[in-house]
Amino acid sequence: MMRLFALFLVSAGLGGWLAAPFASAQPVAQSLGPVSDVSETWQFSITPYAWALGIRGSVSHDGSQLGQVNLKPSSVLSNLKMAGMLTGQANYGRLGLYVDAMYGDLGNTTSRVVQQTALDASTRLKMTLLSLAPTYTLLDSPTLYLDGLLGARVMWQSATTTLTSPSDNRSLSKSSSIRVADAIVGLKGRWNLAHSPYFVPFYVDVGTGQYSSFTSQAYLGIGRSFSWGDISLVAKNVYYQFKPNNTQLDLNMFGAALGVTFKF
Repeated sequence: MMRLFALFLVSAGLGGWLAAPFASAQPVAQSLGPVSDVSETWQFSITPYAWALGIRGSVSHDGSQLGQVNLKPSSVLSNLKMAGMLTGQANYGRLGLYVDAMYGDLGNTTSRVVQQTALDASTRLKMTLLSLAPTYTLLDSPTLYLDGLLGARVMWQSATTTLTSPSDNRSLSKSSSIRVADAIVGLKGRWNLAHSPYFVPFYVDVGTGQYSSFTSQAYLGIGRSFSWGDISLVAKNVYYQFKPNNTQLDLNMFGAALGVTFKF
């Protein structure tokens, strides 16, 4: 699903994005208007995106570390069973509402058991991330559009680690399921490159909440505006560190994300 969606995004817009000569960018930019989105009418945007993410993390149960996971984007794609990723924005004047939702079901993947070289291990991870935040436009100019946000991010995560002894084929599984809610504060926006339809999208937030958790999310990239919306390519990172009850999780997700924004 991720591969097909990525191919769709590339064929739908990336070729036209790169093919447009930069020398003719000024007339296009003038037809699109400035970056400013502040208007006393309702404005909406929706962005489906594909995220080629890698995963690094460690999981501990009852005070002992069961294993570590270090997956490259190619490994995640080959083991991915289902995924969906979407951001949206609604604005009226300077006030708005931002949402970023992601779901992933990563099938059994090879993991490493700490200090147990004689055991094989596999981990299955299911995760849902939902960020929801009211926004306020702090700066609205032809070159820079900046929103401040204050909201929450919730993560639902379940992990099952299976240990297998190659010598006698015996196995043992242990699972954990958690939900973590964090308050977040951050900034997001775009910097328009002068006299062109190209822009630099950016986002950063930090948060804390349940189980003495810490979370952050950030992206930075390059985009191109069209009359119907935008295409953007960014480097994105989401980080979590928390300790609920007897389970400790350190999770870092990173990689390139390609999105298409439709405005209406």
